[in-house]
Amino acid sequence: MFKRIRSYCLFGIKAVPVSVEVDASQGLPGFTLVGLPDNAVRESRERVVSAIRCIGKVVTGFRTTVNLSPADLRKEGSALDLPLAIGMLVSTGELAVPSLDRYVLVGELSLDGLLKPVRGVLSIAMSLPKDGSVLVIPRANAQEASLVEGLNFICADSLKECVDYLEAGGNSGMCIGGGLKELCSPDACDVPDFENVVGMEGVKRALEVAAAGAHNFLLVGSPGAGKTLCARCLPGILPEMTEQEVLETTRIHSCARRAGDSGGFKPVTARPFRSPHHSASMVSLVGGGTRLAPGEASLAHNGVLFLDELPEFNRSVLEALREPMEEGSISVSRASGTVTWPARFMMGAAMNPCPCGFAMDPKRVCTCLPDARKRYREKISGPLLDRIDIQVSVPPVETKMFEGNPKGESSATIRERVCRARAIQRERFAGTPYKSNAEMSSEKAFRYAAMSKPTERFAIAAADKMNLSARGYYRLLKVSRTIADLRGNGNVEIDDLSEALRYRAYG
Repeated sequence: MFKRIRSYCLFGIKAVPVSVEVDASQGLPGFTLVGLPDNAVRESRERVVSAIRCIGKVVTGFRTTVNLSPADLRKEGSALDLPLAIGMLVSTGELAVPSLDRYVLVGELSLDGLLKPVRGVLSIAMSLPKDGSVLVIPRANAQEASLVEGLNFICADSLKECVDYLEAGGNSGMCIGGGLKELCSPDACDVPDFENVVGMEGVKRALEVAAAGAHNFLLVGSPGAGKTLCARCLPGILPEMTEQEVLETTRIHSCARRAGDSGGFKPVTARPFRSPHHSASMVSLVGGGTRLAPGEASLAHNGVLFLDELPEFNRSVLEALREPMEEGSISVSRASGTVTWPARFMMGAAMNPCPCGFAMDPKRVCTCLPDARKRYREKISGPLLDRIDIQVSVPPVETKMFEGNPKGESSATIRERVCRARAIQRERFAGTPYKSNAEMSSEKAFRYAAMSKPTERFAIAAADKMNLSARGYYRLLKVSRTIADLRGNGNVEIDDLSEALRYRAYG
């Protein structure tokens, strides 16, 4: 008997419909699986047969042929275990399911018939057509599916429970996705507070501007000056994500889950802060590999990608970030096809001024030769530096400033100003694809800067004196627009430009 079961496979973060076509007939017993399966899919027969045996049913003794359609798309992962099991049960007459075509099944089976979570359920749920289809998933993936408003889905802990639901018509135990209305607030995470950062007011201000406009930033200073500490305080002043941003970010993280990840997957409600080690490969940073998984740049979507010890990264790895810093997405082409991942992130970085690290320290003597300093600086290419809007020096803090356990301005206070500036930008860019000043095109940057003629002449003269490129000039306008937003000004003034110019001093 021939039966077709609906399911999905992931291609990057895109969910592609897959039909599991099962034909069980009389003849010499055997099992054939076609349709470009990978090893995980090819081994599913052993898991499926054992799981079916545990619920007291038998599907062996038939000549079984399984085709995974479309046949020219490579199928990866273990999400096809459940549709294969149901297909074998139905095609051999062990199970009768009314209205089988309305169900879409995904899930991994263990040998004892338990259902294990799979990656990418949110992407599958978002791709499901609104035609009365019912998604059948492991219970551990229920929270992901519930994020899609109006989605009909059934959760099961085991193959036995799933079979009972399907035999009963699937009406009992059906859930409906409620969307993000009842989503809990972001979990409290261990983010340092700016009030515990002594001194460094200029660096705090630079990071406030970066957070307000989603600008890329670079911190340069001697070892122990507090570069990494300040960067790790940044998530505490970023505004909360919108519902659309939560869905976008959660979808990427769901598709990037590793097979060994334990526990149920939770929505990503706090802006990501990704800080890969400087030994990271190009695939781990921009994505790709055998299963076309998103990299750190995509996992930092709507958040921060922080590269500590920037010159220690492989130069080719850093150069691969140039396109996503401009476009907000990453396209990877392989023999199996082209995959595009969202990658709209704030790129943050920290570095020492020289190999020994003390070229900017007034109390320590730099021991590096001029050629060594030059080679160290040349590890960061000019085109990459030109894409970093804010470049500031981090001076070492005097130890006498720690006397009496002083407190600075708290992250909560700074965050209020950042949120007000972001609110101005949301109103400004309503009806456009832009979310922040950093995303503006050159045309929009010139338009929204709204400078008077004397201010414009000052900006052009300053850019000419500092040898800024055309890109650098427009990025100067974007940072100036953000500074004006923090002050609540409609026009960009000379004071705003002067502060923005100070943030280009290192480049």
